[in-house]
Amino acid sequence: MRNPNYISKKQVSKILGVSCSTVYRWAKEGHLIPPFQLGPNSTVWDEAELYIWIDNRKKFKGFINKKNTRK
Repeated sequence: MRNPNYISKKQVSKILGVSCSTVYRWAKEGHLIPPFQLGPNSTVWDEAELYIWIDNRKKFKGFINKKNTRK
């Protein structure tokens, strides 16, 4: 049986190098894998799923859909 490791929003923000409010906003807007309720006052992410999400994001390197504004 798998031994999952669940991590908090603060831990996710440290892994991604962004603020806790950015983690919340990205999850709410669908840019980040969604968390789940572990208990009444505990919202967590599965650490293995987060690293899979990061690895999948690496496929889209560069400035996607950014228009060059230099002239």
